[in-house]
Amino acid sequence: MRPHRKLLLLYLGLAACANPVPPSGGPPDRTPPSLEESIPPPGATHVQDPNIRLVFSEGIDPASVIRALSITPAPDSPPKVRVRGRTVTFSLPTPLRPNTTYVLTFGTELRDLHGVALREPIVLAFSTGPTINRGQLVGRVLDAASGRAVANIDVYAYALPDTLPPRLWPARPDYRTQTDSDGRFHFAYLNEQPYFVIALADRNRNRRPDPDEAFAAPPYPALQADTIGLPVPIPWLLTRLDTIPPTPRRVQPRSSQRLQVRFSEPVRLQSRDPERWRLFTGPTTIPVQLVYQVPEQPLDVWLYTASLQPVTYYLRVGGVVDTAGNPVRPDTIQFRGIERPDTLRPRFLGFVPSANALLLPDQPLQLRFNLPPPDPTSYLHLTDTTGRPRTFRLESPDGTTYALIPDPPLRPEERLQLVLDGRIVAQPDTLWRATLALMPSSSLGSLSGVVQAADTTTSIIVELLPETPGLPARQQLLPPGGGTFHFEQLPEGRFRVRAFLDRNGNRRWDGGRLLPYEAPEPLRWLPEPVQTRPRWEVAAGDTLYFPLLHLHQDR
Repeated sequence: MRPHRKLLLLYLGLAACANPVPPSGGPPDRTPPSLEESIPPPGATHVQDPNIRLVFSEGIDPASVIRALSITPAPDSPPKVRVRGRTVTFSLPTPLRPNTTYVLTFGTELRDLHGVALREPIVLAFSTGPTINRGQLVGRVLDAASGRAVANIDVYAYALPDTLPPRLWPARPDYRTQTDSDGRFHFAYLNEQPYFVIALADRNRNRRPDPDEAFAAPPYPALQADTIGLPVPIPWLLTRLDTIPPTPRRVQPRSSQRLQVRFSEPVRLQSRDPERWRLFTGPTTIPVQLVYQVPEQPLDVWLYTASLQPVTYYLRVGGVVDTAGNPVRPDTIQFRGIERPDTLRPRFLGFVPSANALLLPDQPLQLRFNLPPPDPTSYLHLTDTTGRPRTFRLESPDGTTYALIPDPPLRPEERLQLVLDGRIVAQPDTLWRATLALMPSSSLGSLSGVVQAADTTTSIIVELLPETPGLPARQQLLPPGGGTFHFEQLPEGRFRVRAFLDRNGNRRWDGGRLLPYEAPEPLRWLPEPVQTRPRWEVAAGDTLYFPLLHLHQDR
């Protein structure tokens, strides 16, 4: 064999033995970076050198450093940071303030080169004087709806000259930290003085509360930092305060008579009165005939009008609120009409729940249409098992979903027959039938428990919030001081139980305000969800207790 042929075969053999798949590189990195060395060291005193050098356990993502770093006292401008592998260096403004404790905090935005973030903040403190601040504040942030811990939420502390909350927002917080996986936060190295402490889902990282961000007002207007570091006994309750009204975004004609009005957020009809809307062109007003919504389209409200022409129209909206009850801004929107004839016809979409499903207590049978139908009562026939007619009424908040409510109410042993005549949707040969019957008591259970409150002037609301999809929420009023709650006729499923002191009497938990400060209504949960079972009365093992709260910190 010629030498060059032997060499070619050798190359081919080596190529055949090569693995075409790149090496895996080992298991994925799930370990967050840790601080291994710092200059100055943690807790150092008499520091005069403004240069900071930090060495981490692994390479650091440079882009994450500025987002994660906060410095107290805050410099007038962010320091220039240099990242080389595991080492982060930067300089503080000179000269350093005399007899001052500097606190450097890296939040959970800090990541290594594999994208693994810190699980909790890293805090480094040093002093330019002979002593270092030792004040602490410890607390916990919970979700108000579920009572569960909220991780990675920013917590800001604002120094107060006295025990009154701030009247205006300072330019920046004095201290920043974040909650851990159990919702807990810990401020260390604080000056021993009062602070106003808030929790904030600071999505835009501007370190200020914005109207659309979830927040938690402090349980007390002023909290005293001390060297003991006992946790504040009342949690911060993360919630939202929606004060922004919905705004109309556009009007889209779907025919010469049907208009689709799109809003900035989900809305509902406070009123279906067409008189709340005004449609005009020049001096001419065009009648609005129908106003309705379709449940699957919460951003939209639909109108039926007199026939429009391909000219410019103006629509002023009304009778609409968002899910928080904020009324729509009475804006006027411009659009151009079209001459397209309307071909959409009413259709019956079905019963909710299904035609033969057993109804839960206080659950009505609903009839769904795609459009507002003619008067449905003229096409409905409700009878008992002997064929005798039963009276009923229909309720519809949106014009397309109708709740049928027998009068008198359906009794446990009753079975009613409902017939819907197809002529309501131009189907004269069609009849839709449904049976109305309650779920038997053998399929239902109950839940009881005890609430006690030191406040004997404020009523208490107990709420049963379902975790199992499709189950209803319940609410019960207890007198001031508390007592025993008892929820009966409950379907099988999992529920969260919470109670609150209804200070303003609106039967809705209110999470307070940041500025002007308003304390959240005291709120308690049972520690674990409750499982209800048929024919069982479940007794909650824990008492929901409300101690007497004072205006200032009760530690």
